[in-house]
Amino acid sequence: MTTHLNAQWIVGFVDGQGCFNLDVHHKADMKWKLQIQPEFTVVQNEVDIQVLHAFKDSFQCGSVGVNRRDKHGTQYHYRVKNVKDLTEKIIPFFDKHSLKTKKKIEYIRFRRICLLMKEGYHRESLHNFLEIYDLGDSLRVRSREKRMTPRALAIAEIIRDLRAQQSSFL
Repeated sequence: MTTHLNAQWIVGFVDGQGCFNLDVHHKADMKWKLQIQPEFTVVQNEVDIQVLHAFKDSFQCGSVGVNRRDKHGTQYHYRVKNVKDLTEKIIPFFDKHSLKTKKKIEYIRFRRICLLMKEGYHRESLHNFLEIYDLGDSLRVRSREKRMTPRALAIAEIIRDLRAQQSSFL
C-alpha cells in the first residue's frame, strides 16, 4: 500500500526530526581525496519505521535502512543522497512548503549546496570544492560540539593540506 503524507505534516515532522547535511568521506581515488555528498535524512526508532516508508512513497525517491543499533533498540533512516532527486523532488517540495523553524535556514544553505553541485561547481576548482565544504560545515544554525573521531581527524588533516595547496596557488 502506498502512503502519501500531507505536505504540512511533512513540514512539521522535518522541522522536528529532519536533517540537511553534507556528508564527507575520505576517498583516496577522488581528485581531492574527499567525497562530498549532500543528504536529506529523517531518523526514527523501529516502532515508527512505517513513517520512513511513507516519506519514501511520498517523495518517490531515497531509501530506508538501518541507521544504528544500540542498547535502546534499532533506529532506521529515510535518506536521499542523489543530487538529481534532491534538486528535482526534495528542494521543490520545501520551496513550495516552507519550513517554520531554524531548520529553514539550514534548508536554504543546503539548497545552495545542492544547486551548486548539480551544476558541477565543486569539480571546477579546488577553491570551489573548499567553498562547498565550508558551506556544508556551516549548515547547522545551532552549533554543536564536533566529536573528533579518527575519521573526523583524517578529514580535517586532508582539508588542512588542501587549504595549504590552495594558498600556494594564490
